Amino acid sequence: MEGSFTKLLILGTFLIIVDVIPKTGSTYYIQEYILVTNTKLTWTDAQSFCRTKYTDLATISSEHDYNVVKLMIKNWTEAFWIGLYDDVDSWRWSLQIQIPNFRSVVQDYRHWQANQPDNAEQREYCASMMGDGFWRDDICWLEKPHICYRDGEGDQYVLIVENKNWYNARNYCRHHHTDLAIVRTSDENQILKSRLQDNQNVTEAWIGLHRDSWKWSNGSSFLFRPWQEHQINNQNNSRPCVTMRNGGWNNWACSSTFNFLCQKITVSETTPAPGTEPATVQPGG
Repeated sequence: MEGSFTKLLILGTFLIIVDVIPKTGSTYYIQEYILVTNTKLTWTDAQSFCRTKYTDLATISSEHDYNVVKLMIKNWTEAFWIGLYDDVDSWRWSLQIQIPNFRSVVQDYRHWQANQPDNAEQREYCASMMGDGFWRDDICWLEKPHICYRDGEGDQYVLIVENKNWYNARNYCRHHHTDLAIVRTSDENQILKSRLQDNQNVTEAWIGLHRDSWKWSNGSSFLFRPWQEHQINNQNNSRPCVTMRNGGWNNWACSSTFNFLCQKITVSETTPAPGTEPATVQPGG
């Protein structure tokens, strides 16, 4: 961005690069990336460290951010944690997003098949119900029948036999009824199971449960992801945390230990001086 500048500092056990980005008017974002090189932690411990000492584990959301970090690590060859992770526990109902205060939502009722959800294709973010009443995760773009929910009706569930992907099924249900089916209790699950078993031509149908995929430690989600070749591989949700090495991204078990990249963001109303050096701390200090 025009008017931005960066400065690379090498301070003992840290590599620090300062990126100053002009925003509206006289407001500037001072974005510091701090690579901690003398300590290796798990992803969760690295996140805690960065949140305590700085702002968070690093978010790299654009080509600009990526190039800034690459400048910092041009002579560093080891992998290090960044803030990206696969949010495998973020399952929620579509209806909760459309109507956040929807009554009687029991968020923790689940009826998964054995060994589900497994994210077997590394992109299974939507849930369907099988004819036996159990659920599994699957690729949202696959087309299947679906079950709609209609609030305020005596018969609240409608089986739609037309095949649609999860997103189009949700749109259909929201347009014609209330939303994709929400299942709050075992009794409601039994009703949906009966709908499927009453139609011998339908063995599986979308329900309204889905989850976030890759997101950053600060809660944001961006499409910029320069994965290394043959990545990603998070089958069975076994490798949901991300490292960077030599410019490429790879995913690992979060219990692995690596160096880590923190980020500190401050806002200034005056033009920062390029020579200003950020404060540093020792890990654990």
